[in-house]
Amino acid sequence: MSRIERFREKLKECNLEGFVLYNMEASNRSSSWYLSGFSGSFSVLIVTPKDEYIVTDSRYFTQAEMETKFKLIPYRNGDELKDIIKTTLVRDGASRVGFEEETISLGFYNRVFSQLGVELKPADGLLKDMRMVKTPGEVEKIKLAVKIAEDALTETLNFVKPGRSEEEICAALEYEIRKRGGNLAFETIVGSGPRSAIVHGRPSERKLQEGDFLLIDYGARVNGYNSDITRTYCIGDPTEEMAKVYETVLKAQTEAKKAAKAGVIGSSLHEVAASIIGEAGYGEFFGHGLGHSLGMDTHDGPGLSPKNSDPIPAGAVITIEPGIYLPGKFGVRIEDDCYFCENGIEVLTNLDRELKIL
Repeated sequence: MSRIERFREKLKECNLEGFVLYNMEASNRSSSWYLSGFSGSFSVLIVTPKDEYIVTDSRYFTQAEMETKFKLIPYRNGDELKDIIKTTLVRDGASRVGFEEETISLGFYNRVFSQLGVELKPADGLLKDMRMVKTPGEVEKIKLAVKIAEDALTETLNFVKPGRSEEEICAALEYEIRKRGGNLAFETIVGSGPRSAIVHGRPSERKLQEGDFLLIDYGARVNGYNSDITRTYCIGDPTEEMAKVYETVLKAQTEAKKAAKAGVIGSSLHEVAASIIGEAGYGEFFGHGLGHSLGMDTHDGPGLSPKNSDPIPAGAVITIEPGIYLPGKFGVRIEDDCYFCENGIEVLTNLDRELKIL
C-alpha cells in the first residue's frame, strides 16, 4: 500500500472526506514532502475523494511536475488561494475536511480556512502518527545521515585543541558535513567550559582551555532525513567531579537503552535515566526529556518526555540523550539515535561513548 493510500485509509477512519495541508516558506515542508514527494518551500496539498492536488507558484511549477504525482494547480496571487481550495473541495465532494491547526496562524485561518464553506476538523495526528513509524527505506536514509555526521565529527576532532574557539570548531564541523554531501539538520551547538552547561548553547568566541568539557550537539540532513548526535569530550584531564558526572550520564544512557523497546511508555523510559541521575545527586540538573522522535524533522513526533504517557510504536527512531548541567561549571550530554524494535533497539549511532580526552 502506498503512502497516499495509507493516508486515505486514516482519513476514512476519522470520517473525513478530504484534507488540506498548508506549507508556507517551509513552515510545513516535511509533511508536504512526506505525503506528496514535493520538497519545495511553498505548497498547499488538497486531498479529496476523487484526487490529490498540489497548489504552488511559478517558482515551483517545473519542480512539482518532476517530484510529485499530485495534480498541479497553478497559483498566481494571494487573493485566489481561498477560492482555489474552496472550489476544489466543493467540486470533488469533500464536505468534512481535516487540517493541521498547529501549522497555520490564526490570521491565515481567519482569512482562508474559515471561509472554505466546509466542515473543518483539526487532524494533526494523522501525518504525525504515520511519520513516526519509519519504513526500512527511511531508516536507511537516517543511517546515511548518521554516517555523514559521524565522519565529519571524526575529522573535525583533529582540529580541536586549546586555543581554538567554539565558533572555529563549529565552522570546521559544518564544512565537513557539507563536504560529504550533507546539510545541517539544525543549528549546531558547541559549548566549552562553563558554557557546556547551556543546554542549547550557540557557539561563541570563547577559546578552549585545558580542563574544559567540550559539548557538541549537531546533525546532518541527507535526502530529507536527519541525524542528531551529541558527544562531550574533555580537553586535558578531567577533575574527579567531571569524571563522576560523565560516568553518571553514561550509566543513565546505557540503562535507558537496555530498557528501550517498542511498546515502552515514553515517560517510563525517561524515568529510568532520571532515577539514576537523581540517585547520584544531580536530579535537579537534568531538566529536559530523555529524547525525541527523529526523521524528516529533528523533533518528528512524541518521544521520551516525562509527560508522554503513550507507548513508543515499533519503527520509531528516537534519540536517547540524558544530560547533567551544572551552572557556572560544566555540562555533559551523550546522545544516540535509536530504532525501536519489538525486542529492543538498534542503535544507529556509532561514535565512542566512553570519555575521550582530546
